[in-house]
Amino acid sequence: MIAIREYRETDCERMLSLIRELQAHEVALYDRMKPTADMGHWYIDLLRKQCTEDEGVILIAEEDGKTLAYATILTNVVEDGEADEVAYSYAHVGDLVVSEEARRRGIGKLLLEECERRSRAAGRDELRITVLARNEGAYKTYRSFGFDDHLIKMRKALK
Repeated sequence: MIAIREYRETDCERMLSLIRELQAHEVALYDRMKPTADMGHWYIDLLRKQCTEDEGVILIAEEDGKTLAYATILTNVVEDGEADEVAYSYAHVGDLVVSEEARRRGIGKLLLEECERRSRAAGRDELRITVLARNEGAYKTYRSFGFDDHLIKMRKALK
């Protein structure tokens, strides 16, 4: 049975393995990603800092004591209203990665459901997530969960 719980210090090494797995996948999709080997404990520290600043947590999905996936949910991301939008707060799913061997078992959906539950409990009326345009599998998964396009960032290579 899959259990979803908050991150513990003992999750560090397995989570780092998942971070590197995600990075290896994304390096193939976007040429400005840092090399997989550069991803270290500093990245977990960065995630924890974001969680502290934006009222979030790192969620771990495990089965029989083995970490299979993780996600970060930030439940108080603030748009301060100083630019062209009114002031408001929203929730944001940061990283979401399921280990290759555990994919297609609904674990990502379980993590998204928990992220949504925590967002609602925090009083948010909007949940956001980002995905690389070339990551078609993740994009389809997020669409099937009910996410729709909000802002499309485009680029043009000038090489």
